[in-house]
Amino acid sequence: MDFLKDGSSNKRKRKIEQLLISDAHFDYWTELWVNWLIGRREDSDDRRIGLTFWVRDALTKNMLYNQFVQELIAADGELRDNGAGNYIMRYDSSPVFLTSHTSRLFLGLPMQCAECHDHKTEAWSQENFYGIAAFFTGIESQRKGDIQTMDMAGNERRMDNFLITNKPENVIWVERLEKQIRPHFLDGTEYKGPLRKKREALAQWVTDKSNPYFSQTIVNRIWKHFMGRAFVEPVDGFGEENQPTNPELLKWLANDFVIYGYDLKHLMRTLLNSETYQRSSQTNESNKDDQLYYSHAYLKPLSAEQFFHSLLQATGFERLQQVRMEGLKKQGGDDRKGMLRRLERMKREHLKKFLFLLDNGEMEEIEAFNGTIPQALMMINGNMVNDSASHEEYGSFVNYVLGKWREPIERMEYIYLNVLSRLPTAKEKTYFRRYLERSLYRNKNLAYEDLYWVLLNSAEFSLNH
Repeated sequence: MDFLKDGSSNKRKRKIEQLLISDAHFDYWTELWVNWLIGRREDSDDRRIGLTFWVRDALTKNMLYNQFVQELIAADGELRDNGAGNYIMRYDSSPVFLTSHTSRLFLGLPMQCAECHDHKTEAWSQENFYGIAAFFTGIESQRKGDIQTMDMAGNERRMDNFLITNKPENVIWVERLEKQIRPHFLDGTEYKGPLRKKREALAQWVTDKSNPYFSQTIVNRIWKHFMGRAFVEPVDGFGEENQPTNPELLKWLANDFVIYGYDLKHLMRTLLNSETYQRSSQTNESNKDDQLYYSHAYLKPLSAEQFFHSLLQATGFERLQQVRMEGLKKQGGDDRKGMLRRLERMKREHLKKFLFLLDNGEMEEIEAFNGTIPQALMMINGNMVNDSASHEEYGSFVNYVLGKWREPIERMEYIYLNVLSRLPTAKEKTYFRRYLERSLYRNKNLAYEDLYWVLLNSAEFSLNH
């Protein structure tokens, strides 16, 4: 509401700068990067916990992206000192797994096909694939005691500490080819430096300014995150088969990213302040069929985590649980610190159940809330929705709104702002006013429950505009 009332011309720019240094920004992008790096794993997973701390520290310090990637690819030493090593450990130090994932995430190249055969449509051969894999040979890990840390819910935890070292191996045996392959880059150049430093050499090659894929790949990925569609689809599908839709713009953004030192915040700032990002999803006759030039914002489903955290916000979950825990405290329950830990555990458990509902059973990456029957039932009659919609339960969202405002329009405006992040239109105000007057409810508070429930279950809530 303060943002809407602000009449200054640069309010959006100031808000973007404020958000880019907020804890919410670092929390969100940490979770996103960890998912990109190692996939969604249990909160109790040692690799996820260790990598989360490292990634958040890197983002908070605004570590430049080329350094970020170099430290992940070349990570060694003890995990207690270098959390980036959890990336290597996640893939069991496997040259094949590390090659497949590193090439896709950091270079946008689907080289995993070349593990078994020469790529059918691209230039990558098996020798190319195993030439990169040879850089990852000789990685060894040795257990070195424990690490005392905290898990995602704030509980004390003990994890195994490992020492990652590099054994000087110079070849990888490829049974399919019945030959040994030495480490070489995709241009065919063979690596002839110190064998213990070969991962560092690979990291330097991946992130070098002359590598056309590195900067374009991250620009493509961040662009898709904000705009809904990437220049190259899929985001890890660079090559002859998937040409970029707007090649000159992709190149310009990638060059600008390099000029500004691989600064991810600069890249985000550039995109967020653009007219393209700020366009409405409403179309007109001239652009309603545009699927290529971003003449309007493209609707996209919220990601799994976005939907979950939007639901937490819209239901006032934390406020209701704190009210309940305050009641328990009066009866001799947890202290304040214990209450916060318990609240965080509850949120993580809800997220775990939520992601389970989104799982399609096909081992595919969970990206969006996509409207399956279990998901619909959760929104129609789930505990989080039902608890927040009750006008009688003290501390619930609807109860809070009814107690804070008296005028129906004020109540309606707050519900719309909280659930849909916009004010109701004149037509919507008129419709609800009539509904409130003509409903058969003796207790008119029930009409606010209906309004709230309908908005939570609307397509507008589950889509990013």
